[in-house]
Amino acid sequence: MSSRLNSRSSSSSRQVRLQNCTLSLLTAAILLAGAAPVLAATAGAKALPARNMGDYSFAIDQQPLVSALNAFTAVTGWQVGLPAELGEGIASPGVRGSLPPEKALDRLLMGTNLSYRKLGANNIVLEKRGSGGALNLQQVTISATRQEQDVSSVPSTVTVHDRQDLDRNNVNTIKDLVRYEPGVSVGGAGQRGGGISGYNIRGIDGDRILTQVDGVEIPNGFFNGPYAKTQRNYVDPEIIKRVEILRGPASVLYGSNAIGGAVSYFTLDPDDIIKPGKDVGARLKTGYSSADDSWLKSATVAGRSGQFDGLLHFSQRDGHETDSYGSHNGTGLARTAANPEDVRTSNVLAKAGWNYADDARLGLTYEKYKDDRDTNQKSAVGGPFNAGQPLGMYRSRTGNDTITRERFGLDNHFVLDSLLADHVKWSLNYQIAKTDQSTLENYFPFSRNVMRSRETLYQEKQWVFDAQADKAFAIGETEHLLTYGTTIKQEKVTGSRSGSGTCLAVGRGCAAVGAISPSDVLKKSSDFPDPTINTYSLFAQDQISWNQWTFLPGLRYDYTQLKPHITQEFLNTVAADGNGEVSDQNKTWHRVSPKFGLTYALSDQYTWYGQYAEGFRTPTAKALYGRFENTTTGYRVAPNSNLKPEKSQSYETGLRGNFESGNFDVAVFYNKYRDFINEDAVTPGYDELTFQSNNIKHATIKGVEVKGRLNLDALGAPQGLYTQGSVAYAYGRNNDTGEPLNAVNPLTGVFGLGYDQDNYGALLSWTLVKKKDRVDSSSFKTPDGTSSQFKTPGYGVLDLTGFYKVSDDVTVSAGIYNLADKKYWLWDDVRGYDSVGEAAVLSPANLDRLTQPGRNFAVNLIWDI
Repeated sequence: MSSRLNSRSSSSSRQVRLQNCTLSLLTAAILLAGAAPVLAATAGAKALPARNMGDYSFAIDQQPLVSALNAFTAVTGWQVGLPAELGEGIASPGVRGSLPPEKALDRLLMGTNLSYRKLGANNIVLEKRGSGGALNLQQVTISATRQEQDVSSVPSTVTVHDRQDLDRNNVNTIKDLVRYEPGVSVGGAGQRGGGISGYNIRGIDGDRILTQVDGVEIPNGFFNGPYAKTQRNYVDPEIIKRVEILRGPASVLYGSNAIGGAVSYFTLDPDDIIKPGKDVGARLKTGYSSADDSWLKSATVAGRSGQFDGLLHFSQRDGHETDSYGSHNGTGLARTAANPEDVRTSNVLAKAGWNYADDARLGLTYEKYKDDRDTNQKSAVGGPFNAGQPLGMYRSRTGNDTITRERFGLDNHFVLDSLLADHVKWSLNYQIAKTDQSTLENYFPFSRNVMRSRETLYQEKQWVFDAQADKAFAIGETEHLLTYGTTIKQEKVTGSRSGSGTCLAVGRGCAAVGAISPSDVLKKSSDFPDPTINTYSLFAQDQISWNQWTFLPGLRYDYTQLKPHITQEFLNTVAADGNGEVSDQNKTWHRVSPKFGLTYALSDQYTWYGQYAEGFRTPTAKALYGRFENTTTGYRVAPNSNLKPEKSQSYETGLRGNFESGNFDVAVFYNKYRDFINEDAVTPGYDELTFQSNNIKHATIKGVEVKGRLNLDALGAPQGLYTQGSVAYAYGRNNDTGEPLNAVNPLTGVFGLGYDQDNYGALLSWTLVKKKDRVDSSSFKTPDGTSSQFKTPGYGVLDLTGFYKVSDDVTVSAGIYNLADKKYWLWDDVRGYDSVGEAAVLSPANLDRLTQPGRNFAVNLIWDI
C-alpha cells in the first residue's frame, strides 16, 4: 500500500472501552446515556484544524482505486485509511472538475461498494458499504444548507434515504418511506385518493410541510366536502435516487410552506444507472406487495456518448385498495373492510444532458406521473348517519380519482471562478398538476330517486426560476462559504365543481324516468376566485469555520402577491339574493426570515450543535375567499379575508457522537407558532356546520428525538451484527384554549437488530407506540353521536426484512410486515376523521376500517445491467 494511505489507526484500549461503554449505555437506555463520556471528551478535547471550505481542482482519470486515492490525497491533503483487502482489484471511475472534497470522494467511490466515514477533520477511513439501515455510513445532504454537506455536520436534523434504502425497505408509497422514522408520519387510511394524505413532521402537517421534486413544489391539498378532497401524493418512489427529510422550519431556504419542515426528492440521473467504465446501463425491477395486491414493473435505461448523456424511465404499478385489519364486507357503518379500489399508476422520467466542460452541465428533464383509481364507496351506503342511525339517502356511491403531474425542466451549473462566485447553478421549471374527481351515486332524499353525478377539479400551474451562486474566501483565521441567490415563482390555481341528476323513478321534480332532475343539477362553480400568486425571493447564507466552530447565519426576503380572479364559476357560489360579499382585493405580504446555526467539535468523536430558525406560511385562496353551502345538511364554508400569515420560531440543540463502533444523535426542540391558520374551524351542531378559517394566536410544540447504532462486533459478537434504535417524543398545546394539538403523534420508538454481509443481510424491526392520551375533542363530531374522539391504544409491531445478492447484478429484497398479525391504528389515520365537514355525515367510518393491514409481505427483484 502507498505511503500516502494510512492503515486504520487503533485507539488506546482505554479509549476503545470508553466508546464501547458509551454506545452500550445508549442502546440499553434508549440511547439517552452519554453525558458522562461527553464531559470526559470535552475535558480532553484538543484543538482541531479548521476545515477548508473551498473547492479543489481534480483531474483524476479512471484507474485502480489505490492510485486514485493517492491522487486525491495529493490534491487535498486529506488522510485516507484503506484496509489492503478492500482495495485489491477495485477500480475507480475517477473525477474531474472543481469540487468539494466530499463530492469528489463520492465520485471516486461510485460503483466500488465502498463508503467513507470521518474520524476527524480531514481524516477519513474507507469501509464496505453496509445495509441501507446503517446509520454510521457517510451521508450527504443538500436540502439542509443548499450545499452538499455531511449530514453529521449540519446544525439541524435531517434524514437521508438513498435508492438502496428504498429498495431494501420495499418502499412502494410515501407511507412506506417513513415507516421507521419516529417523528415523521403519513396518514389518510380509509380516505379517497389511496389512503395517503401528506407528511407530518414533529406535529406539523399538510401544506405546512414543503414537498418538492428537484426543487419544484408539489400542489397543496384541497378539501371542500366529500366530493372534493385532494391528497399530496404526487410522487412514485421508483424515479427517486434520494429523499431528504428536514425537520423544523426551513423558510430561510425555501420560503412559505416550509414552516414545519421540508421533504426533498431528487430524481435519477444517468450516472446513477451507468456503471463505472461503461457507456450504457439499465435497471430492471419487478415487485409485489400483498398489502394492496399490487405488481410493479419498472425499467430504466441510460447511455453516454462523449459529452452527452441521457436517461429514460418508465414504471407501472397495478393494484387495489390497501387492506385494513377488518374483514366485514358490508356497507355503511358496519363495514370494516377497506372500500374496494382498482389502481393504475404510471411514471415517466426522461433526461438529457450536455457536459460541455469540467463540472459544467446543461440538462433537460421531462416527468409525468399519473395515478388513476376507481373506488366503490360502500362505507357511505345508507348515509347520512345521525347518532349512528342511517337515514338511507345514499343507496350507492362509486368514484374515480385521477391525479396527474407533468413537469418540464431546464437546469445548468458551471464554474465561474470570479470575484463574485466560484460556482453558479440555475433551473427553470414548468409544472402542471391536478386532481380530477368524479362521483356517481344513487341519491334518494325520500321525495325523488335519482342517479346523481358530481365532477370536481383542483389544478395548480407553476413556473419556477431558481438561481444560486457560492463563493469561498477567507478573512483572517475564518473561512467562509457564502451561498446566495433568488427564487421567482408564479402559481395559477383553478378549481371547479359541477353535476347533474337523472331520474330513476317518477317523483317530485321527476316527471319521467330518464329525465333530468333540476334539484340535482349543479351549475359549474368554483369555491374560490382563481388566484395568481407571484413570489419574489432573495436569500443569503454564510458558512463560517473557525477552529472547532462552524457558524451558519442565513437570511431570506419574500415578497408574495395573491391576485384573485373573479370568475363566473365563483360568482355562482354567491347567494342568489345578492347579499353575498365578493372581494377581488389583492393580498400582499412581505416577510424576512432569519436563521442562525452553529456547531462545535468537542473532539474527534463528539459534536454539539444549535439552531434558531423562523418560518412562515401565507393563507391559501380557499381560506381567504372560499365559500360553499349545502342546504340539505346545513354545511357551509365562509370566507375570511382578514387572515394573517402563519409564523414560527424554532429552537433546536443537539449532540452527535461518531465512533468506529457506531454513533448516536440527540436533538431537543422547542417551536412557537403564531397566527396558526385553522382551515376547519367548526361551529358545533348538525343543523349548521359552519367552516370559516381563523387564526390560532399562539401554539407551541416541544420534544426530543434520539437515535443511534452500535456495531455489536465491538462487544465480541460476529462481524456484521448490529443494533439500532430511534425514539421521538413531542408535546403540543394550543395556548389560546389550553387544549392539545391533535396533529402531534404519540411517543414512538423503533428498535432493530440486524446482520449484514456483502451478499446478504436481514433486519428485525420492532416499532413501539404509546397510547394517545392527549386529545382535543372540542370540534369533533361523529355519526354515532359520541362526543369524544377515539384515542388510539398503544401497540408494538414486528417486521422482518432482508436482501440477497444472487449475483453482482441481481438482488432480491423482501419483507414480512406485522409479523404477529396485530390489530392497530396509526393516530394520523383516525384523528379528526369525522371533523372534516360532510365526512361526519356522508363518509363515516367504522374504526376497524381505519386499521392497518394484518400480516403482509412484499418482495422486489432488481437487475442492474
